[in-house]
Amino acid sequence: MVTTCLAGPPIARSGWPLTEFVRTVFGSLPRADQRRWADVYLRGLLSTPGRKTMKRLAGQMCGSPSAGQALQQFITSSPWDWHEPRAALARLAARRLPDHVWVAGTFVAEKRGGRSVGVGRRFVPGLGATVNCQVGVGLFLVSTTEAVPVDWSLVLDGGWREDGALRRRARIPDTADGRSAWECALDMVADAAGAPRVQRPPLVADLTVTGDLARITGVLASARAEFLVRIRPDHPVLEHSSGAAQPLSAALSTAEHVIREGGAHSRVALSRYDDGTGPAEVRSALVQLPGQREPGRPPRRYRLFALDATDETGQPQFWLSTLHRRGMGYVCSLMRRQQLVRDTLETLGESYGLMDFEGRSFPGWHHHMTMVSAAYAYRRLYPAGTAARLSA
Repeated sequence: MVTTCLAGPPIARSGWPLTEFVRTVFGSLPRADQRRWADVYLRGLLSTPGRKTMKRLAGQMCGSPSAGQALQQFITSSPWDWHEPRAALARLAARRLPDHVWVAGTFVAEKRGGRSVGVGRRFVPGLGATVNCQVGVGLFLVSTTEAVPVDWSLVLDGGWREDGALRRRARIPDTADGRSAWECALDMVADAAGAPRVQRPPLVADLTVTGDLARITGVLASARAEFLVRIRPDHPVLEHSSGAAQPLSAALSTAEHVIREGGAHSRVALSRYDDGTGPAEVRSALVQLPGQREPGRPPRRYRLFALDATDETGQPQFWLSTLHRRGMGYVCSLMRRQQLVRDTLETLGESYGLMDFEGRSFPGWHHHMTMVSAAYAYRRLYPAGTAARLSA
């Protein structure tokens, strides 16, 4: 049976016809029917109110909930590669967003039962409880005003990492080897850095829930990637010495202690900055990290920042960075972009179907997340009255 869907209601508030956007982003899909269903699914995400289930999308776009089977086939079973559409989104976002950086963000989707791909019982620090959930990691291109998702990873642990039969049923490839959320983020950053026609901007990330900071920052530093990462105030650091080698007398301390109390080797600088959202005091000092000592080589040095303006927890923020030569205004603007990603994740969940995929297929999850990214990018990058001129 051939399912016929309407072209759907016109998608308002955009200066670029959706058909041209779909052709640009999903032109790599090998079959004409796949590109047509990409158009239908995208229109459904943009126009269907409430939850974005296959049945509701099909009812909105095709006039018949039974067409949900065709959409289900396109998302969960149709063999199309999601990497090139995401790379196309990254190129579009890079052109449209000035002064952009990479920001990694994590979301938790609570689920019923244990059949959805990647679902498991996990302790979620933000909720303070153990819940049945999926954990996804997104990589965003972020300007001072917009955060556009351009890549995603699904955290696979427990049986999803070790149970061969479970992995085969979910069609999880061997390359998805059960990495942590921040290993997933590092992989996505590495892939983005190697993508053609996409520059390598700094990475901004919140690492307050991981204890493997030395390894993560070591990987980033070895890749010569500029970064600014948020850390816990009690995270261990070493006071930095200007000597060519890490001194034996360097005292193990905490980020908060170095900033607040100083020490034999630390020089704490005070800066004041106002980016229009309110004044802030920022203290900074050079530090090293324990566990990164390399014999015969100068120690890696990082700039530790303490932002006195409090966050949602009512506590100061502590950040670690390789941005030694950047101005304080620029560094502070990067600190504030993490909130843009949190706001975008909330919007994606409320209005674009981020949490609504219930399938058991690993490719299906990635297909759905690619469509969610495309819907959000289309709406945010091409608002009303904007003439989009794209280079060939």
